[in-house]
Amino acid sequence: MAGGARGGGAAVFAKRWVAVLAAAALLVLVLVLVLGGGGPTLYWHGQHFVGGDAALSQGEQAMKQVVADDEGATTAGSRCYFSLPLRGSHDVSAFLRCGPVLLPWSLQDRPWLTLSLSAAATRGGPPRLSVQTSPLPSETVALDKGEVLVRPGGGGAPQGSGGTRVPDVPRQPSGWTGTLAAPPVSLTPAPAGSLAVAWAQSYRLLAYGQARWLPAHLSRSGLRAAVIPPDSAYSVPGRASGSGPRATLLLAPRGDVFVMAELAIGAGESAGAVPVQAGAGEVAADRPLVQVVAGGRTSTVETGGGPASPGAAPVTTTVVAVVPAGSRPELVVTDKGLAQSFSLTNGQLGRGPGVLARPGTDDPVRATGRLGGTEVHVLDASLVWFAGSDGGTVPPRYDQAYLQVLATTTPASASLDMSASDFSLELPGGRVLGAQGLPVYNRRDVVVGFVVPASFSTGTVVVSSGRGSFRVPVHFD
Repeated sequence: MAGGARGGGAAVFAKRWVAVLAAAALLVLVLVLVLGGGGPTLYWHGQHFVGGDAALSQGEQAMKQVVADDEGATTAGSRCYFSLPLRGSHDVSAFLRCGPVLLPWSLQDRPWLTLSLSAAATRGGPPRLSVQTSPLPSETVALDKGEVLVRPGGGGAPQGSGGTRVPDVPRQPSGWTGTLAAPPVSLTPAPAGSLAVAWAQSYRLLAYGQARWLPAHLSRSGLRAAVIPPDSAYSVPGRASGSGPRATLLLAPRGDVFVMAELAIGAGESAGAVPVQAGAGEVAADRPLVQVVAGGRTSTVETGGGPASPGAAPVTTTVVAVVPAGSRPELVVTDKGLAQSFSLTNGQLGRGPGVLARPGTDDPVRATGRLGGTEVHVLDASLVWFAGSDGGTVPPRYDQAYLQVLATTTPASASLDMSASDFSLELPGGRVLGAQGLPVYNRRDVVVGFVVPASFSTGTVVVSSGRGSFRVPVHFD
């Protein structure tokens, strides 16, 4: 009897122990499902953190703003996620992935915006997360190999682009050029020496850059010129009007980019001491040709006029052209056969006449000498590339210049009796150069030139007639 009682008690005890274990297992399962089943425990550099939900919410608002601003497309389930470098990791990466999102320039298999994530220490508590709401970079990317996207409440990220398609939006026609109402803030400042001086105008490169898209408000005419894709939302009545598609961006054609140059347009060598014909419009008619050359394409850009007068402030404009992506574009200024180029990759001015790069190339000498019954007034000596009152005479080589001398006579009719043979130039060391006559529209003026090195600095102009002569020193810094 006693042994049977003991055996029965053991069986009851065993049954009760099994029941306790089963209840404990069920409790653990419930706790896992309720507390831990929504995803892995997440840390910031090994620490618990706060502010995760707020960071995700801020990121999603930023994602929606990007889509609204950049003609993008999302799905109804597009959200932001923490990123783990590998499955099984617990430390989140220093960025959020938000999407799926596809922008007009996205690739179909790169549907994620990246937002920078950081944490600030709190007094006695866990770090608080915050998000930088500007995408970094401002385009969509693919996930890294092995990367896993998670949210604290569980729920995995959709596969691929989640059914989203790259938006079909208005784009500029191939070869399009224009001017912008203001330079984009993303342009790179140009080197200080990037100045091309032509006869009619001068062009200083202030900044340059490339972009796949531009805000539409910078060029309303460009928006009107955009090509609307057939059957796109923009071709539906009400989405387009006589003023062009209601897009927020200017998009380059696929495979192309926009290249931009911010220019300060000032007076050229025609604003020098030798006058051009007043009222005849030579300077305006001789406006330099400005072109963008890239990838085998040449596009002419209209820069607008320069300053109204030689003493006026330069006119600033920003020109834009469509060029092949990956090309090395140049802005080329051509005037009277001289081509000068700016690289729009590094902003450097290409090889050109040395004298055009020199400051201080004018010396208003104001000297008078008497030769017989005639007074000769030497008014100005200047170093120039484009010589004469029409700018049509140039030195043989880039390392040379013309020393151009302007003179008048009293009486004025005596100028008709003067010629280039009446002028010579004495160089340091005793060498003497003869002059050549240069074109002059006003027959009361005398304009002669000497071919000198572009680095010329000091000499003496000698004016002689018969047995009389006088000397005029000239100097350039």
